[in-house]
Amino acid sequence: MDNFSKRVKTFDAFPKVDPQHQVRSERGGFSTILTYFLGLLLLWIEIGGFLGGYIDRQFMVENIIKSDLRINVDMIVGMPCEYLHTNVEDITRDRYLAGEMLNFEGCNFFIPQGFKINNPNDFHDTPDLEEVMQESLRATFQTEGLRVNEGAPACHIFGSIPVNQVKGEFRITGKGFGYADRRKIPLESLNFSHAIQEFSFGEFYPFINNPLDATGKVTDKNLQIYIYHAKVVPTIYEKLGLVVDTNQYSITEHHREIITEDQSKRSNTVPPGIYFRYNFEPIKLIIAEKRIPFLQFVAKLGTIGGGLLIAAGYLFRLYEKLLLILFGRRYVDQGKEKRNGGILDNK
Repeated sequence: MDNFSKRVKTFDAFPKVDPQHQVRSERGGFSTILTYFLGLLLLWIEIGGFLGGYIDRQFMVENIIKSDLRINVDMIVGMPCEYLHTNVEDITRDRYLAGEMLNFEGCNFFIPQGFKINNPNDFHDTPDLEEVMQESLRATFQTEGLRVNEGAPACHIFGSIPVNQVKGEFRITGKGFGYADRRKIPLESLNFSHAIQEFSFGEFYPFINNPLDATGKVTDKNLQIYIYHAKVVPTIYEKLGLVVDTNQYSITEHHREIITEDQSKRSNTVPPGIYFRYNFEPIKLIIAEKRIPFLQFVAKLGTIGGGLLIAAGYLFRLYEKLLLILFGRRYVDQGKEKRNGGILDNK
């Protein structure tokens, strides 16, 4: 058995130095303490990173076209409700009278505090995973087709509209403009100033920030056109088993005033109103919080610890050599442990 143990020791890839041949010093003790401190700091960082996980973003082809997607709207338009006509039309020419689902409540036109008015919507901070999870409180509008106080000077429009997940347009125009109607609103009564509290796609999460939320436009022109172009990307947020299925979108806008003479000469002129044109991208974004496997985490800690010890040993030896070159052997030997009894010891 002893013979076998001796043979195994000869194959030791990491031979150890016997304690009687080791020399302790103040610099060596300080470097050891510093190495342990760095090791504990790295251990703390790695454990925190493991528990906190990491954010993984993946794109995949959207292979499902939803037929029950919803557009969520909450806005104020500066015209009486009885003057307004709402409609949805998609690329398949499928029309839906949005007024049957939306609620119309007469009110006075006002701009809530904190709204961005007449600013270009060319910048928007995309909410991160933590923000979405904190604000992912699902809600629904309790009423549909409500009509209250329609003779008021402005109209509060709110509700959800079921649409197909294809390219389409949601329109708010005056009665008699663009559609045959028994009543045509006088030009001087048109006013498409508006304040948007909510405009989103999919499940209604009222606290998630969207590009058109808390924005608006105010005008004194009667024949004004506002066109919003939205590029919608279906997005799934995942964290600790919780899944939020929603839609992000980017927005570009265009607005102009119609010249009455031009409108009479061109039959294809877009009627004055507010237009939300949307197009769904054929991809889906998945944002998920993940953690590395536990065995991989342990192996990572071992690799970091071993690398730290090796690097600390090389740096300490390099430091000792620099001291030897700059100050000589006498300075290097200061503070080292003295061992007596060797045959070369001075008498």
